[in-house]
Amino acid sequence: MSEKADRFLLTLLLLTFAGLGLTYALATPCFESPDEWSHLSVIRYWIEHRSPPPRVLAPRNEAGRSETWYFEYHDPPLYYAPPLYHSLAALLTSWAAMDDLPYLLVPSPSWERGWVPESNSDPWNKNIFAHRATETLAQSDTVRAAALLRALSLGLAAVTVWCAYELAHILWPDEGDHRGRPYVALGAAAFVAFNPQFIALSIGVTNDNLLNALFALSLVGMLRGMRDGADWPRWAALGGLVGLGLLTKQSALLLLPLGLLAVAWQVTASKWRQMLTNGVAFLTPALIVGGWWYARNWVFYRDPLGLETHFISQLALSHFGLKEIGEIARSYWAAFGWAPLLVEPPAYAAAGLVMLAALTGIVTALRPGGPLWRAPAETRKGLAFLTLALALNAISFARWAIATGVLSGRLMFATLPVVAVLVAWGLAQWSHWRVGRWALGMLAALALLFAAVVPFRYLRPAYASPRLPAGIPGTAQPVDLTFQGGLQLAGYEPLTQELRPGDRINLILYWRAPTAPQRRYRVWAQLGPQDAAQKVAEYDTWLGGTLYPSDLWQAGDTVRHTVNLAIPAWTPAPGLYWARVGLVDDDTGERVSLADGSSDMAVLGPWRVRPVSPPHPPACAADFRLGTAIRLIGYDLEVSKNSLTVTLYWQAEEPPDADYTVFVHLTGEAGNLLGQHDGPPRDGAYPTSWWLPGDAVTDQHSIPCGASCQLAPLHLQVGMYDPATLARLPVYDGAGQRLTEDTIPLTQVTLKE
Repeated sequence: MSEKADRFLLTLLLLTFAGLGLTYALATPCFESPDEWSHLSVIRYWIEHRSPPPRVLAPRNEAGRSETWYFEYHDPPLYYAPPLYHSLAALLTSWAAMDDLPYLLVPSPSWERGWVPESNSDPWNKNIFAHRATETLAQSDTVRAAALLRALSLGLAAVTVWCAYELAHILWPDEGDHRGRPYVALGAAAFVAFNPQFIALSIGVTNDNLLNALFALSLVGMLRGMRDGADWPRWAALGGLVGLGLLTKQSALLLLPLGLLAVAWQVTASKWRQMLTNGVAFLTPALIVGGWWYARNWVFYRDPLGLETHFISQLALSHFGLKEIGEIARSYWAAFGWAPLLVEPPAYAAAGLVMLAALTGIVTALRPGGPLWRAPAETRKGLAFLTLALALNAISFARWAIATGVLSGRLMFATLPVVAVLVAWGLAQWSHWRVGRWALGMLAALALLFAAVVPFRYLRPAYASPRLPAGIPGTAQPVDLTFQGGLQLAGYEPLTQELRPGDRINLILYWRAPTAPQRRYRVWAQLGPQDAAQKVAEYDTWLGGTLYPSDLWQAGDTVRHTVNLAIPAWTPAPGLYWARVGLVDDDTGERVSLADGSSDMAVLGPWRVRPVSPPHPPACAADFRLGTAIRLIGYDLEVSKNSLTVTLYWQAEEPPDADYTVFVHLTGEAGNLLGQHDGPPRDGAYPTSWWLPGDAVTDQHSIPCGASCQLAPLHLQVGMYDPATLARLPVYDGAGQRLTEDTIPLTQVTLKE
């Protein structure tokens, strides 16, 4: 591949990365990127006071202080870090006072309940903050400032992507001359650019993006210095760059020993004076540019690293094992937001297989006489240097994770370009097989595809506002019920899917606020048959969810609220089920009545729930047709001294045209009526007008018997009639002959003594 083509592909890769970043940014609301709210708070402090904020200690276990308190706006901010990123960001956004930041920072209602966002399949509890309707570019200085800073973050992340390419290019300057490594540099850049977790971080307002860029640039400079035999001015310039890293985040301290090692590896031991000169040239500007902040912390707080604010508000891990390592690995690739939002397990397995293939390739390259030992000495030394950088970062992160309990793999992204180079190099060992080259190309395409899918499959469902500026869609079924306080249940989306026990349903409700609500409400919902006391599923959460609770609504708002109901596997079926929906005042816990006082709920539906499997075969087979739509295919009979219970097995051959009533008569030998039971099938739980072709309906009827029932033999007769006209459905036997009085004779019955 020519250098021109190589650069063209790199440019295309960077543009693709920028496009991915834009989709992630549009899908992630302000403050939902990790620590974004705290960084914005520090930036606002810089804008207002033109100085760094003081250190504030706020222990988590302080009496009377809830978790919600930590996510509210604080002046001075609780976050404490080196000042470079925040001061530059304040300079860049000085035109935006961000006066609305305290107003916009509304912690999610879930914090008040102690419901910490969890990495499960429920999308509603993944947001850290609720979001006002005014949180838009057009209406908010804070959002405009955040958008500009997110663009800056994306640019800094693009620098990190480029550094991954450059590190590999330094190690293998003539890649085409090395079999099995024609695309290592581009592969390394793609590994960074298509890492969904890195893209998600790249659109956040955070000092991590500046740190990652400075760390990667420093590694590029050190590797070049080692290769080229740089003189002391270049090392001094590199020391200044490292000093900027020290002023960005404490993680950059790792660059000090790495820089000195790079100086030492640059020259032979006989040139110790040159080594000393270069080392001093590197270290002096690094400490001058970045060391003053650490000295200041020592003087004022006896805490040179400024980490006490983090340690005091976090909980140390009591155990660090495979489970914790697995969590870190997941969050290194795909665990979004703060919750986090996880992807499907097979996706993690696929990523693990890729890493395993890369590791296998590296082991192959390390074998005696393998590709590594045939490479130039500069390449071997550079790989060892980068591996050491990764090891130092891993050790530092492990200590941090144990001390704070924070298992976020993104904190390892300072050496993500190093991992990218090693992975690309390991995978390249497979490329000398033709199928290996094809597989590597497919792997890159699949990584890009997955990264592109993330915003639409995971981020938008978790963060999309339920507010509907365009109002209720035309597909909604109108309801127009008003509750006390003025909130209206305007409509709902009828359920169109076939429901069965074990299913989960999403019932979409549309609420309207003619005036701005002054209280926070919860929606309660129940699913059950006609008898409301026999509920099979229930639901209770804030109206508007955790993203847009009702106390943030504006007058005229229309809000989409999805009720998630799980139909238990034991739910009786077939049957009709209704959804009963109402409001609860979140402060008092009392249900809110309808404005006319008639009830405290809206009743929606019904919907049919059909069984998962057909009923067991009847003990006694039969073949009788009632009208043109219904067939009796069998029955079970249970008898005792004083009662008789018959279970009828009906089958629908076409939709019945009315709701019919079943009659069961117990007669004596002379035809005299000794007992009877009339009622709709399944006690009205599944009226015949709802039956569908193929429905198998079991229908139980009990007839009490007194002393007159001791006569034997007895006869059981069954049929159906229209309760409106009392006209019986015509009954035909298996041969098509109509039966007398449209009555089905089942059997002779003798009651047990």
